[in-house]
Amino acid sequence: MPRPALTDEQRQETRRAIRKAAATLYAKTGLSEISARKVAETAGVSVGTLYTHFDNLTELMQSLWKEPVSRLIDEFETVIEEVSNPVDKIHTLLDAYADFAIEQHAIYRGAFLFVRPGSHEKPAQANLDEDRFFSLFRNAVVEAQDKGLIRTGDPDVLTQTLWAGMHGAIALPQNVDRLALAPPEKAVPHMIEALMDWLQS
Repeated sequence: MPRPALTDEQRQETRRAIRKAAATLYAKTGLSEISARKVAETAGVSVGTLYTHFDNLTELMQSLWKEPVSRLIDEFETVIEEVSNPVDKIHTLLDAYADFAIEQHAIYRGAFLFVRPGSHEKPAQANLDEDRFFSLFRNAVVEAQDKGLIRTGDPDVLTQTLWAGMHGAIALPQNVDRLALAPPEKAVPHMIEALMDWLQS
């Protein structure tokens, strides 16, 4: 007799169990020790079941941060809806990004400091238009350019430069911990000021 089909809730429960197992292993060992077999064993499912829910380990690990980051972007969208000046929108987004990185460090580290082990498949690259976070920044940049409030140039490149500057101020003290660099809490405000001065010069 064939096994009855799983309900949507049962499928979601299995997916949650797999993600929870992956998060537990990541917290204990980091990415280098994670394998499909270990995750499946921890979740109490077969490797085949794991791969019915996730195409590969990279997708599974990225799913741990996509949902919290999606909620964060919802908050970003709400915050800038009340800001009319596009330059102020850019500044507000930079502030919000910094607050997120500092206050929700574990999620930020997973989402933006993720270093893919060689054993994990490289994810397919998404178009910039498909990334809500990048689009929020770029839309503000384009709006400010249209009003002549900031420098001209490729808005994608300007947006990437803003993001790279913020990312560097946050990540450098963590990645180069052999040097007594200023922590992000001190470095980030100076970076935001420098980026805004550059953008408006």
